[in-house]
Amino acid sequence: MQVTNLRCEYVSNPLGIDTVSPRFSWELHHDERGQRQTAYQVLVASSPNVLHADQGDIWDSGKVDSGQSTNIVFAGTTLASGAAYTWKVRVWDKNGIESAYSAAAAFEMGLLQSADWQGAWISWQGETAPLLRKTFTLTQPIVKARLYISGLGHYETRLNGEKVGARVLDPGWTDYNKTVLYSTFDVTKAIQVGENVWGVLLGTGRFATPKKVAEEHPMSLTVYGAQPCVLAQLNMTLADGTTLNIYTDTSWKAADGPILLSDIYAGERYDARLEKSGWDAPGYDDADWEAAQTVEAPGGALASQASFPPIRICHTLLPRTLSIPKPGMFVYDFGQNFTGWVKLRVSGPRGAQVKIRHAEILYKDGTLNVAPNRKAEATDVYILKGEGEEVFEPRFTYHGFQYVELTGFPGTPSLTSIEGQFVHSDVPSRGNFLCSDSLINHIHQNILWGQLSNLMSIPTDCPQRDERMGWLGDAQLSAEEAVYNFDMTGFYAKWLRDIQDAQKEDGSVPDVVPTYWTLYPADPAWGAACLVIPWTLYCYYEDHQILEQYYPMMKAYIECLNAMAKGDVLSFGKYGDWCPPWHVNSVETPQDLVSQWYYYHDTLTLSKIAEILGNTEDVGLLTAKAARIKEAFNELFFKDDTYIGKQDKWYHRLVAENMTEKEKEERAKRMEHHFGVRSQTGPALAIFLDMVPEDRRDAVLQKLVEDIVVIHGTHLNTGIVGTRYILDVLTDNGHADLAYQLVTQTTYPSWGYMIKEGATTLWERWEYLTDVGMNSQNHIMLGSVDAWFYRFLAGIQVALPEPGWQRINIKPYVLGDLNFVSASVNTFKGIVSSQWTKQYDSLTLHVTIPVNTSATVSVPKRGWEQVVISEGGTVLWQNGVPVRTVAGISGGQEQENWVTFTLGSGTYCFEVRKQ
Repeated sequence: MQVTNLRCEYVSNPLGIDTVSPRFSWELHHDERGQRQTAYQVLVASSPNVLHADQGDIWDSGKVDSGQSTNIVFAGTTLASGAAYTWKVRVWDKNGIESAYSAAAAFEMGLLQSADWQGAWISWQGETAPLLRKTFTLTQPIVKARLYISGLGHYETRLNGEKVGARVLDPGWTDYNKTVLYSTFDVTKAIQVGENVWGVLLGTGRFATPKKVAEEHPMSLTVYGAQPCVLAQLNMTLADGTTLNIYTDTSWKAADGPILLSDIYAGERYDARLEKSGWDAPGYDDADWEAAQTVEAPGGALASQASFPPIRICHTLLPRTLSIPKPGMFVYDFGQNFTGWVKLRVSGPRGAQVKIRHAEILYKDGTLNVAPNRKAEATDVYILKGEGEEVFEPRFTYHGFQYVELTGFPGTPSLTSIEGQFVHSDVPSRGNFLCSDSLINHIHQNILWGQLSNLMSIPTDCPQRDERMGWLGDAQLSAEEAVYNFDMTGFYAKWLRDIQDAQKEDGSVPDVVPTYWTLYPADPAWGAACLVIPWTLYCYYEDHQILEQYYPMMKAYIECLNAMAKGDVLSFGKYGDWCPPWHVNSVETPQDLVSQWYYYHDTLTLSKIAEILGNTEDVGLLTAKAARIKEAFNELFFKDDTYIGKQDKWYHRLVAENMTEKEKEERAKRMEHHFGVRSQTGPALAIFLDMVPEDRRDAVLQKLVEDIVVIHGTHLNTGIVGTRYILDVLTDNGHADLAYQLVTQTTYPSWGYMIKEGATTLWERWEYLTDVGMNSQNHIMLGSVDAWFYRFLAGIQVALPEPGWQRINIKPYVLGDLNFVSASVNTFKGIVSSQWTKQYDSLTLHVTIPVNTSATVSVPKRGWEQVVISEGGTVLWQNGVPVRTVAGISGGQEQENWVTFTLGSGTYCFEVRKQ
């Protein structure tokens, strides 16, 4: 058995963590099927030499009889601020055979106490985004140098003429009155004997909004009313063992820089004529620079973002076409909607201004349609210095776009004059999906682009307009899709802290976090993120600690719902089943139905969490409360074998306001008859959580199917809430083929319709809207369908109640005209994969199960009454019964259209033939 992929706090060799009891995880590899870890030993040492001698002077766990390989909590001596440690692990397999120790891994602590920060927050009252610099001289080499920095709103730091690290738009967005994030860099190789220069550029971000932008976007921003500022510290260990610390104070010098405006909505204006060449390198004369000024600290507690994926330039795109819709106007099409900016290459006279505008769509005449941007100007301006070829890309803004317009360009640009930089939080890829249906593959790719575009240190709703907020509803509904595709551990852990920071004393949370819009209390479908995100981290990453850490927040939120409810009924709501076809607010599904359902969902979820944490008293209270909420839900909304309530305000808005009461009543009756007033979302939600009376379940399901097929012509009529659950409900209840038809529709409303209309990400609405209003072309809230691809087409599911892929269910559905499906998820246990191929008279299923896990694998019978199933050439199943066993496989049970086996770890190839 080999031990690989060591991680501390979910990260390989993290730098600057501030968790005083970090957690360790590893993966296992073994040539033998069905292998498991039965014990482990972790060594943590103060130096590589100590560890090399198989010593753990900081912690030696000893041999621990346990199969746990994820989130082992450190239990050694107190870890020191700024100290570096090395660690390794060995394990014992199910036969009691001891593995070799793993290769060594490392982790390093950040600055753990406020007293460890020696410097002050500094700024400068200039006219532009300021430049700050500090010179220092070393007479001997250094052996270690760490740079700790937080610059608000954003910063770029440089040493001796070179940028430090690859982060952009750093640090991550927070409520700066509650939490301020800092980063740690290893800069040992960047520092030299002799003169050194440390430089910092500052951008406004959301912390120091320019007055002009704040006036034009009064709802879009929290204006902290401060100058951009920075707190930084450089800790060095010299060759002779002494230490030297350089930090921000009034000995730094400051001056105006070339960035005249930096704002995430307005864009960036850069005057290259104002550049101070060499300002960040030795030999520069800063005699005319002024002293930096200390400023009041932002107020928030400093926290490391070592485990939080940084924003980076993750991919470069080249434009596909260049057109000239008007003289002097050059429009580029990248063929893909994405987030970031463009890098410009230009030569021309001094003072020439190139304007770069961004948009998601075009008018028919080929010019930019900026309606989806609303008030966001999304315009960068570069003023040339006139010194040959010049290269520009903004630092402190970003845009959502597919098309770019250049005006003011000297001469005629070429297709290579610009290139796109795809910028987002650099969450590691974890999942892959591919099938024989090109439409499904296209939907999957659109979701990946849309999800990444909306991971910008918070889970945003959209990247293009004057919003880009962390809407809780969008994030919780797409969370399962996100964890199948990406490692979301550090990202969601940070955002949960943001939610906790936003929670009021009464337990309420806002609709958006951080609270750049102060919308309290959240709609219940949005506030559910308080529970959905921690629960998702527990289910998919076995993160028990996240439940403990945020249990008080979750409990306080449920108590807030209880306070808003009348008895066991919660009627408060704002959005409900948001954005169904034809409408923004649902007219078929009342808001109070969705709110009551989430009241039950959240109370039930917290009862499960309480049970996991051993909070027995809470379990009893929550379970009883959930039962009463469920009963009230059925009393209010269950009627004639479906779920619907009184038509709410959104329904009645369709009735003309100038009618008499009698006319309104008659009109409402006609509308009720015309529209059917039958919600797809209501019954789908009720079935999903087993809320339907058992003797009426089949009838409710049948009415739901009739509504989809007959009334809506095999189309969805759901908003973002119903869409999240309806495909699962259909598939789990005998209508997988109908779910597949809905997924592969190409007429409105459907994901295929979006693609047919040219979408390269998901839209905000089912409709193709290009005028003013809610018309984002890059939203993720309808992206929950992607989890269905993994969970049902490939059949890969976590087998709860055991979390973190300890047990795995693989049950693929062979649907429609699909000929093959291939998917894998790189879990923290290892790779789980499922790949099936259908031929005329057979089906082959390849699966991979990681070491230290087990699986239930259901092999499809393809509707054949009798099948022969073999694995690796050995017949396992024939004439309806198991005939023999092979290594790693046990059992064999016929269940509907599958034959189910129990598997240990290993790689398997099943073949199914009609008997």
